[in-house]
Amino acid sequence: MCHLFADHSPTLFNLYSSPLLFTQHQRGSTLVLSLLLLVLMSALGLQAMEGATIEEKMASNFRFSTQAFYAAEAGLQLAINNHTDGQITPALTGNIGEGEYSGTVTQTAALYTVESFGSHPNSGSRRTITALLSGPPGTSPTIESWLEHE
Repeated sequence: MCHLFADHSPTLFNLYSSPLLFTQHQRGSTLVLSLLLLVLMSALGLQAMEGATIEEKMASNFRFSTQAFYAAEAGLQLAINNHTDGQITPALTGNIGEGEYSGTVTQTAALYTVESFGSHPNSGSRRTITALLSGPPGTSPTIESWLEHE
């Protein structure tokens, strides 16, 4: 009697261990999982590309702002050089690299106020330096104060 049922009796273990029965219930699950993984990886890739684009724009803005600052500083240096040479000019203009500067020099008693505006024409970035110089024309001036702002 044991011999008769040994090979032919279906048990719970035999039903779930059979490759044919186990795969029939999971038909298409690999496709669904693969598609979900593909969507997830695509979303991560798009997020990384967006982050890189934002970082590139931030770096460009920093570069343009720095060039505008250097242009404003060049205007201030021109005013200092003119003061040293004994030439006090009320208006300053010029270019340096990709930047442009313009500025004004005003005298109050023995002090000279220099306001230099630097800009980067393609980006619209602007920086301003205001400095207070002292000393007689024809000598190297002393910078009494310095203020930089955007």
